[in-house]
Amino acid sequence: MTLTRLAEDERVRAAYPSVAYAASTISTPLLRNMGTIGGNLLLDTRCNYYDQSFEWRKSIDFCMKRDGDICWVAPSSPVCWAVNSSDEAPLMVALDAKLRFISPDGEREVSARELYGADGINYLTKRPDELLVDIHLPAVNGWRATYVKLRRRASFDFPVLGVAARVKTAADGTVEEATIVLGAVHPSPMIVKEAGAALVGRRLTDEAIAEAGEIAQHQARPLDNTDFLPHWRKQVVSTYVGRALRELR
Repeated sequence: MTLTRLAEDERVRAAYPSVAYAASTISTPLLRNMGTIGGNLLLDTRCNYYDQSFEWRKSIDFCMKRDGDICWVAPSSPVCWAVNSSDEAPLMVALDAKLRFISPDGEREVSARELYGADGINYLTKRPDELLVDIHLPAVNGWRATYVKLRRRASFDFPVLGVAARVKTAADGTVEEATIVLGAVHPSPMIVKEAGAALVGRRLTDEAIAEAGEIAQHQARPLDNTDFLPHWRKQVVSTYVGRALRELR
């Protein structure tokens, strides 16, 4: 399914508006007409030191993601810190979507939370011979979800921060379940368990939202691997978590 079809599908827009919205923010209309939801979910990780020409990379020596032995983002790190820049991935993790893969050996179903690895090189648990064929979204049993995105240009850039939030509330507005996932700050979508836990048993008051945002900001570890300064990207995490939660409220 192309991203354009996903963003415009009335069934998706009615039941899962956050999924349709996230698809609409990806790239440009021309590329959304060609790119698919599967392609976005399986997107390669990105990095300032990797997404360059051969001559540029050769001039400083190659990074470990391609032809080298060092991660220039974190030179002492034993793993690559290229970031996951998919817009749909944080949302699918927040929704706990299930993905079905087929291969010559048969088929298997994988939770979106199990699909992504914490290494910019080995960023997927998908095998090379597997094809993603289905995405299964959970039934909407009183929960709501949203996605907000930070990027330099609002028309087509990759995210430098994505926040997916999913909340289920009781009749009196008390939060029963909450999941907050950060995108574009880590090699995989980052579930901030403590931020979600801080909301459970409380209403989505300004105080509760601010506390969840501060927890997420504290745990976020953006590095010099994408657009904008890392410390500024860290500072605005609380702002974007707040925007997502206020939208759900």
